[in-house]
Amino acid sequence: MTRQPSMIRVLIVDDEPPARTRLRRQLETVPGVTVVGEADSAVGARDLVTLERPDVLFLDIEMPEMRGTALAASLPEPRPFVVFATAYEHYALEAFGCDATDYLLKPVSRTRLVATLDRIRDKMARRGEAERDLAAATALQADMWPGALPAVPGFDCAAASLPARGVGGDFYDAFALEDGTWGLLLGDVSGKGMAAGLVATAVQARVHTAARHARLAPAALAETLNADVFASTQGQRYATLVYGTLDPVLRRMRLVNAGHPAALLFAPGAAAPAALASSGPALGLMETAHFETLDATLPSGSAFVAFSDGVVEALDPDDVEFGAERIVALVRSRRDAPAADLCAALLEAVRRHRGSRQHQDDVTIMVVKAA
Repeated sequence: MTRQPSMIRVLIVDDEPPARTRLRRQLETVPGVTVVGEADSAVGARDLVTLERPDVLFLDIEMPEMRGTALAASLPEPRPFVVFATAYEHYALEAFGCDATDYLLKPVSRTRLVATLDRIRDKMARRGEAERDLAAATALQADMWPGALPAVPGFDCAAASLPARGVGGDFYDAFALEDGTWGLLLGDVSGKGMAAGLVATAVQARVHTAARHARLAPAALAETLNADVFASTQGQRYATLVYGTLDPVLRRMRLVNAGHPAALLFAPGAAAPAALASSGPALGLMETAHFETLDATLPSGSAFVAFSDGVVEALDPDDVEFGAERIVALVRSRRDAPAADLCAALLEAVRRHRGSRQHQDDVTIMVVKAA
């Protein structure tokens, strides 16, 4: 009996219609392959990847708004196999720095295309039960993240996360509170992988309960969370976070920093951003802890930027850290850009800095801009 090839679901992303048409027609001649969608930009492909969950993403590199490599670097797990199809061979090193499965030069020959798809089919067949469990856990964690942040009156808010191992220890959230303020959260659990992801999911859920139902202010919320994390992990895990409440009318933020890298507040005309540094220890290191409340005002034109340590501690091949200075320089150079574009630019800068050393730590960024 002849074994039927497993079905491969493909998404094509290219800003040139003739290139998309040519590739689609070639793919349609390969048994066991179905094209589930097309996009003419990397930005437009994001929602399609989430909606269709393709097995393979064929990506051009040079495209308006966002390059294909930036999209590949920002894809959450479980991510599709990425195959770059481009007319320029000098992007190969950059492409494989994004963990690309293959790199095809246009015009793509059918022989080369079939060989690539055969390798992908073999990789799909070798995926074990553990990987499928990881994919399910990753999808569950991704469902808990808000994706695009809600619209806060008078503010432009965005966040993005890139886990190192599918299920990540980083987490973020934004939600409305009953008094008209908004809760903003970005945190990081020690370690990586499944164990860190489970704790991160639990901490995120507890923040919701403490803020929305118990109506705890930031400092009291951090003290309660600290006791919870300590009790549930016996001091073997800890979490750092920045949690704040934003009043869109008064343009005031009250926040707590629990052992997290300092968030940066860029005020109009200021020579340097204000660093909203730690106001208490990381959560779970001790049974009881005290936290101070930090107050910040966000006038028109200001920007609040929070990030996990995977950003500042990202290493290039020479072991040079990305550092906060690069964050400051990038935000200043793109001060007028929307919050989502700033997040994408920061992720791309970290990815470029890491080069071939992509899987170091989870990377998460939140940007809040005052209109």
